[in-house]
Amino acid sequence: MASSVVESHIPSAQAPMFVPLRNIALTLSLTIVTLAATGYLWAEVGYEMLIVAMGWPHVILGFAFYFGRVLRGESNSRFSFLLLSLVTIVLWIVHYHYAITGLIYLFFLYHAFRDEVFVYLQTRGRHRGNRNLFSIAGLGPLILLMLLIPQQQAFRQDLRRIEFSSQPTFSSNGGWRLISFRTVPNSRGRDFYFYLQAPRTEGLRGFASQGTAAESRSDGELLVNDLSWPSAKDLVFQPNYGSNGTPPAEPDETGHVPVLLTGGHRVGQTFRAEGNDLSGIWFRIDPLEDQSQNTQFVLHLASPPLLPYPSGLSTLRLILIVLLAALVIWRLLPRAGHNSQLWIYMLVLAGAFAVTQSVLKSSGNAGYPFPLIFQFVVVYHYWSWYVFSYDKLKVMSRSSGTFSTISIGWYQRALGY
Repeated sequence: MASSVVESHIPSAQAPMFVPLRNIALTLSLTIVTLAATGYLWAEVGYEMLIVAMGWPHVILGFAFYFGRVLRGESNSRFSFLLLSLVTIVLWIVHYHYAITGLIYLFFLYHAFRDEVFVYLQTRGRHRGNRNLFSIAGLGPLILLMLLIPQQQAFRQDLRRIEFSSQPTFSSNGGWRLISFRTVPNSRGRDFYFYLQAPRTEGLRGFASQGTAAESRSDGELLVNDLSWPSAKDLVFQPNYGSNGTPPAEPDETGHVPVLLTGGHRVGQTFRAEGNDLSGIWFRIDPLEDQSQNTQFVLHLASPPLLPYPSGLSTLRLILIVLLAALVIWRLLPRAGHNSQLWIYMLVLAGAFAVTQSVLKSSGNAGYPFPLIFQFVVVYHYWSWYVFSYDKLKVMSRSSGTFSTISIGWYQRALGY
């Protein structure tokens, strides 16, 4: 009954489906062009600053508009504002002491997905009405399903990414190679995950490192393609802090296991930094055969080490995906035809993201890759709101007395500026 009541308040005059689809194309184009230009000009630092530079206006404007609802005393707005403030403070305190980055990523994906539904409904209704999103059949379980589909490692973000070549050879310093990167301040006590990859070397046995058959470090483990490797427990490596560039002493090679670096797989290690200003990794890279060709290597330093789910959680995730998909279908079948254009819109949006991500991943072996799912969604979300706001302002400018209900002069003048 509640669903039919809410649906009855939707304006009868709606914009054609072309309008929200046009906005998707415009937002997607702006996102790709912005990321491409930023990566070309400033690489890693540019990606980091882009999210900050676009995020502050988004947050400030969102706060200003929401605070306007509080000032006008709209229904439940003051209670919601207080509750959101308390939740924000709690999350801030918890995240200061414990890394809850994965939870934050999932929350932002929910936020972005929910906002896209809101943007669609408002755009089609020409910014009139206030439909309850969760009155739409199947939307609740669909959002939960969308949050379960991404794997945990899909949210991994490189803190540093360094490319280097096998020329000159690694025979100097007894095979040790210092892979330097921009200093990570306040690194003491933080968990990191570095992994090395040699792109386009499938089937080659060019270089190897060393691992230990027994566990030699209590703060991490050796990982091959993000998974534990039964043949060795830890890599032979040493973090470098500050400007110190002295190679480590030659290790006792008793019980060492060769770890192949070429072949297209990832070889890495999780560890906890013992000092501040982490600035590089001392790593053993030994040639296995005569190297006539130059081999390119890429080192990623990621934090926190978001790894694949354990087998139990992975099985539970698959079960929940199947159950939620069945629930969505069960909710939609009795209402065949209802909100069909909304589902078309969401399928187009999901398809655009899937195709874009496939292209970015396939081109990630050469040069600095585009940010993957999370960074892309963040920039897309910011542009989506700017495109939506411009569309709303254009519609409002055609109506007289649009803001006449706002009686708070100083607030209205601030929004005008």
